Amino acid sequence: MSVEEKKIESCPTDTETLWQFATHTSDAYHDFTPKEAAAIREALLTWYRSNRRKLPWRGDAGPFDGSTAGIASGNGKGKKKKADTKQKDIQSFFTKTSKGTKKDVKSEEKPESSGEEIIPVTGYSVWVSEIMLQQTRVEAVIPFYLKWMKSFPTVADLANATEEEVNAHWAGLGFYRRARLLHSGAKYVVDELDSKVPETVDELLKVSGIGRYTASAISSIAYNKCVPVVDGNVCRVISRLKGVANNIKAPIFKDKIGWRLAEQIVQAGDGLHAGEVNQALMELGATYCAPSGTGIDENDPLKEFYISTKIGREACDIVKQTGSLAIDDYVSRAVDARGKVACALCQPDGIDSILFQLSDDLQLAKKDGLTNDDASIIGHQAFPIAPPKKAKREEVLGVAALYSSIENGDKKWFMVKRPKDGLLAGQWEFPSALVWSSADDKGKKTKKDSAVPKIDRKTLDKQTRTLLLDIQKNTTDFQFWDDSLSLDLVNETPMEHIFSHVRWSMHCHVSDLSTSNPVISSAYEQTYTNKSNGCECRWMTEGEMQGVGITSSVRKVLAMVKKAKISSNGKKRKR
Repeated sequence: MSVEEKKIESCPTDTETLWQFATHTSDAYHDFTPKEAAAIREALLTWYRSNRRKLPWRGDAGPFDGSTAGIASGNGKGKKKKADTKQKDIQSFFTKTSKGTKKDVKSEEKPESSGEEIIPVTGYSVWVSEIMLQQTRVEAVIPFYLKWMKSFPTVADLANATEEEVNAHWAGLGFYRRARLLHSGAKYVVDELDSKVPETVDELLKVSGIGRYTASAISSIAYNKCVPVVDGNVCRVISRLKGVANNIKAPIFKDKIGWRLAEQIVQAGDGLHAGEVNQALMELGATYCAPSGTGIDENDPLKEFYISTKIGREACDIVKQTGSLAIDDYVSRAVDARGKVACALCQPDGIDSILFQLSDDLQLAKKDGLTNDDASIIGHQAFPIAPPKKAKREEVLGVAALYSSIENGDKKWFMVKRPKDGLLAGQWEFPSALVWSSADDKGKKTKKDSAVPKIDRKTLDKQTRTLLLDIQKNTTDFQFWDDSLSLDLVNETPMEHIFSHVRWSMHCHVSDLSTSNPVISSAYEQTYTNKSNGCECRWMTEGEMQGVGITSSVRKVLAMVKKAKISSNGKKRKR
């Protein structure tokens, strides 16, 4: 008996979709039929053209719609609470005004002025927006994008900008390597391509900082080339449309087969308007098909196409008939039907994980009265599988905020420039000593609640002071402090600053050098270079900090120091 014959023989009645999912053994199972792909593409285009957010990189005039807060508000998986089918209507987010514009009623920031000049959609403008949007919320990007395009309206303007001008415009967006690569990429386009941003994916990939996703986005959105664009949002939509039992970060999904499936939608029908189709998929994944999306909202353009909701309803039918999903027996029969062949796209144990998750969530929901809508939502939210979480690297820093008052009563703060490579490359900051790192403790067993050790004040003071003395020793013509430098610890409890893969616990020291170290004023205007690492250092007023662009971690330290009410001798005032 063949595998397919075994599947048919073992298939429970009235659960065809669920059983096909549970027993599939080939990634071809996830392919769209031409008719299905064409219908999905048409539904996406119709929805997108009527409901898309107004954004500056789409050639729109302000005010702009950025936030997606509250759009997909269905309950999460496995909650005992009955699933909420009254998901927030996206139309309340895209409410049209009397003038035909759209208003973001939930925006976390004030909408940009409608007086802003419209930015044309070009290869360069799409490039900038896509780089800024990587790992950053849309509403956070809007003001940065507008400022950037005002200062650097063309690729040539960006290529001719200085590193500090670029950093100043990027400061606050994070992931600063993006800005550096965008800048170098612009120089390549100007020097090697006569200032013309390429149109094809292959040519765009030759530009530094442009990968497959960005190249495809530029090619399809700016030049309407018929190529797919795949990101996490697109993978989530596809996972729910075709029952992909994997996480959206799995290389086989996001880097390989996901592109084939997205291409089937983009190229369906007449294959026109690829840029709009790609943006519609990403827009849907950020709104109705966000992680907490229900799959049954009346305004979701693909609600009739999701396999995920059908799987949830069919599993619900089994629960109603038998009192449970009888999951052990069901999985056993599915495993037997699959044999030793496995789907290349799904996680090795992904199908079984989904089935067990459905069983648990349906049993919880049944206690509150299980409806078909509840089951649809549970099935929808079972996909995709949650990606494994990576532990952040923990670092404890001793930060030194040194300042000196100048003639006009302002303060000059001592700043150092980070190396050109690595975290926060090329950014200015207060001198920071790495006191402890979890990377140095690999293999050592620590309790979960004490992964970051408590560092005593003596150690903090010693390592911070050592850093400052090394700067003094290795910097030519630099005589601002000596061994008698007085440091005052501002915060006993460390201040946290979190990156995607690192968490800083910062202990801040402060010292006023105005009286103890009289230095001629011209020395505070110079830029010095540390001979040991090649990094620059200089004194800056807060206004000068804004000119070069400072990170949010620097702003946090500065705010803490001010709040501590530091007196002229560097000691905290008694309260």
